[in-house]
Amino acid sequence: MSENLLTLLEKDFLLFFLIFLRILFLFFLFPFFTANFFPTKIKILMALIFALVLTPLFIGKFRTPSSFLELFFFILSDFFLIFTMVLFFRILLGGLQLGGELVGIQMGFGISQTFDPLGGVSMPILSQFLYLIFLLLFFSFNIHHYLIYFLVKSFYVIPPGTFIFKKGIFEILIKKSGLLFEIALKILAPLLVFMLLINIVLAVIGRLIPQINILFVSFPLTLGLGLLFFGIMLFFIPKLFKIYFEDFSKFLAILLKV
Repeated sequence: MSENLLTLLEKDFLLFFLIFLRILFLFFLFPFFTANFFPTKIKILMALIFALVLTPLFIGKFRTPSSFLELFFFILSDFFLIFTMVLFFRILLGGLQLGGELVGIQMGFGISQTFDPLGGVSMPILSQFLYLIFLLLFFSFNIHHYLIYFLVKSFYVIPPGTFIFKKGIFEILIKKSGLLFEIALKILAPLLVFMLLINIVLAVIGRLIPQINILFVSFPLTLGLGLLFFGIMLFFIPKLFKIYFEDFSKFLAILLKV
């Protein structure tokens, strides 16, 4: 078995290298794999295993570059394919984190920060909490299956060196960039209205009973009620995320049709 594998790699090493490189781009660019707690050696090892499994399926299916310059353009083409897919997903993730940050500010968590293993920087605690829910739902809705299907299917539909960043894809990305604010607004809007009502009630109480220190009372009240309302919102967040996960799946299908 090992001899057959070595013979295969000797004959089709360039094919193996191109398949390995596309998979490696995915592991190094896709948000869930770029976290600091995901070791680089593991990424390379997983990419090698995937490439060894897939290489026998594509022997003779697409041509390999005949010069170093052509190899460079093959690598560049594959990089832009994975980068385009990852960019759309990062728009969704950015809207989620922006919404979490704005919600945290409204609730009084603006000062609290936690370490983000994804980007290696500090970020509001509610953004990190929503990211963990997003990660959980990503696997619960089996979106990783779509990702694996896209990776394998892309070698059939978009062989290495054939991806072109067309105008249609660029227009889709520009239109979908609005999701960054749409997701943030859908997460923020209900809580923003709720916190506004609380502030109005506190203002009325402050005018009617001047003896009460509203500033002293408002902080624990807004924090407690905000957390309570945020907990209620968690029942609706999976439905919201499912819509955008479906958008991501549709975008993968569009890339495969290019």
